[in-house]
Amino acid sequence: MYNKIKRIEKWGVFMLKNRKQSILMAILLLLGLTLFPITGNSAETELKIGAWLGSQPTDAGIKELNQLQGRNLDIVHMFINWSTNFDFVRPHADAVYANNAILLITWEPWEYDTVQIMNGNADSYIRRMAQDMKYYGKEIWLRPLHEANGDWYPWAIGYAGGKNTNSTYIAAFRRIVDIFRSEGANNVKWVFNVNCNNVGPNTSFTGIYPGDNYVDYTSIDGYNWGTTQSWGSKWQSFDEIFSEAYNSLRNYNKPIIIAEWASAEIGGNKAQWITDSFNRIKSSYDKIFAAVWFNHNKETDWRINSSEAALNAYRNAIKKTSATPTATQVLNPTPTPSSAVIYGDVNQDGTFNSIDYGFLKMYLLGMVKEDSINKQAADVDGNGTIDSIDFAYMKMHLLGMINKFPVQENI
Repeated sequence: MYNKIKRIEKWGVFMLKNRKQSILMAILLLLGLTLFPITGNSAETELKIGAWLGSQPTDAGIKELNQLQGRNLDIVHMFINWSTNFDFVRPHADAVYANNAILLITWEPWEYDTVQIMNGNADSYIRRMAQDMKYYGKEIWLRPLHEANGDWYPWAIGYAGGKNTNSTYIAAFRRIVDIFRSEGANNVKWVFNVNCNNVGPNTSFTGIYPGDNYVDYTSIDGYNWGTTQSWGSKWQSFDEIFSEAYNSLRNYNKPIIIAEWASAEIGGNKAQWITDSFNRIKSSYDKIFAAVWFNHNKETDWRINSSEAALNAYRNAIKKTSATPTATQVLNPTPTPSSAVIYGDVNQDGTFNSIDYGFLKMYLLGMVKEDSINKQAADVDGNGTIDSIDFAYMKMHLLGMINKFPVQENI
């Protein structure tokens, strides 16, 4: 506490000596903004909302769900296998970005186990996808080899046959990432995923982690099956489903996505479960920054509108508490020379948007490591330090109050 007070005192002296900064502070106070971000899912880093639509994304499908839930999606999820090329993905991706959302792709290698991937059997396909995604240019969140701590996928550790091990999984994941990087597909962000429960021999949440240098986000899948399944499923709370995996992944200090989640109607009160779950995320799961609903009538009716009560609960839970801008992408961006600095581009994806703003907040709160941000790009006031002043300037830029950062005035 003493150190924090001293920092505030020093900051106050600096502000008095610098008229421009003092004016900035006055403007922010009038707007009701804060220079010192608070913990938890506050308005500045409001929980991002996503969904799998039940089919591959289209403009009509996205707009329909946006209208149904009363809020625009921040993330749209699609699933593809390794016989799918990017020509198939492109029109669906176009629909996502036309609606100002981010595309999350779950990439399923049904034809391969991790030994085959590790040994290079799929290199030509992976490389072609890397080239196509690089050329596409927009930020894509890619989730390969998901739920590998289970026993139901050919790449999973618990899968019958025992070919997949922690080491082969890690090698396979890294090989995929390395190929993309070698092709310069830096617009792709890597999502590591686990199922909420370890299922099968030798499975764990952490044994398959590819390493900090190969992961941008971690993620968890989990469902409240209620009493719908013949294998003895039961009604479970959010904590019962997610807490164990969350407590394991939070140690990696990476932002966490709930990449698949939903609840059944049978066995309890789905509407109350939705309300309680969002409240738990906001109060006790501070590293969860996005939740992607599995909106599909599949094993049971997972959809947000499986009942009127469930829909009303979901709509109320995801209401925005501020006008925080959603991420936007640059269409057909001009490649930026590696020597150029895009000020504000904290996560180094080639553009400045609200994701960078949220990422800087997590950095200031100590939620992401120092080497995970572009320090030069984050120092938007050009004073040689990264602090809440930079955070404030980013917010002003996103709100349209300024059209360039102070550091750019001298360029």
